[in-house]
Amino acid sequence: FVLSMLGVKIGNKFGSKYESKAEIAGGIILILLGLKILLEHLGVIQF
Repeated sequence: FVLSMLGVKIGNKFGSKYESKAEIAGGIILILLGLKILLEHLGVIQF
C-alpha cells in the first residue's frame, strides 16, 4: 500500500511536468503499432 501511494505521488509530480510530451509520445506509439498491424495483415511486411 505504501509503495502504491508513493508511486501515485511520484507519478503526479512528474506527470504534470511531462504531460504533453508523454501524450504525444503515446499517440505516436499507438499510431505506429496500428500501422504495423495493418501492414502485417496486408502482407506488406512479415514478422
